[in-house]
Amino acid sequence: PSVTGGSAHFRQHPLTGEWISYSGVRQGRTFLPQTAECPLCAMTSGELKTDIPVDDYEVAIFTNRFAALTEEASPPPDMILETRPGTGICEVVSYSADHQASLSTIEPDRVALLLDALAIRCTELMANADIAYVMPFENRGREIGVTLDHPHGQIYALPHIPDRIKKAADAFRTDDPLAGLSQRLPEQLVLAKNKSGIAFVPPWARYPFEIWIVPHQQVADLAALSAEARADMAALVSIAAGKLDAAFDAPMPYTFAWQMAPRGYADEFHLHAVFQPLKRAADKMKYLASVEQFTGFFLVDLLPEAAADILNGQDGQRG
Repeated sequence: PSVTGGSAHFRQHPLTGEWISYSGVRQGRTFLPQTAECPLCAMTSGELKTDIPVDDYEVAIFTNRFAALTEEASPPPDMILETRPGTGICEVVSYSADHQASLSTIEPDRVALLLDALAIRCTELMANADIAYVMPFENRGREIGVTLDHPHGQIYALPHIPDRIKKAADAFRTDDPLAGLSQRLPEQLVLAKNKSGIAFVPPWARYPFEIWIVPHQQVADLAALSAEARADMAALVSIAAGKLDAAFDAPMPYTFAWQMAPRGYADEFHLHAVFQPLKRAADKMKYLASVEQFTGFFLVDLLPEAAADILNGQDGQRG
């Protein structure tokens, strides 16, 4: 029989075993509205009702109206391959009531507030026994495919550990490749560091201008950091985002995510955040083409060392 309807569900790829999410409701999500109709702006009298019906706010987290996953999904279709209900949680994280703000312009103390909010919410989500992995992330820029210009991120809470995340988590059970980076990294790759962490261009970068932010302390997630350490990490996020925008004197399109411990890996996982920018030059985008998409084997045109020099400025100025 034909499959109809848009109920969220997973289908398992028969060759790789990976789970793929299908959700027809996402086709109707809000697409690049005018600023006056932005659903993430604070609502004032006389304006259209927004998703955040208050006069002003600092950080807001709420359920995504166009979620790929839902807590109570319908039964999946009966097919020739394995299926399961599309259970999970998708939330929106609005960074600021300011429609023009970004991680590079929001004050570091406000970024720290954002990290505090993420720490609390991600802990709550992981307390759900049906959730195996939680990832806060941001897609920035129309080049990435964002449907809202307002500064925001999202949180996905998944019922399974994605294969790539599990592979990375398993690596920490053998060794901690992120330990002692302040002493081991070439100074050329370092963008900024403070008492609690370091921001750098990784020598293993898969994207031009890729940036990692890693706490010196091995912790599983944001909640495991002290408030002071989260503030230090927020400062590094602000510096990194600012350097990305300064590289070509324009907002840098990127994907950004906090990589936190999946269920069962809290003792060995090392929290880290990753910016994956999509420009390789001021007028050139980094597209994932056939080799990258079909094999996962990345081709990078810009050496990490050269990218770090650009991000630090020709004089090597560090944050």
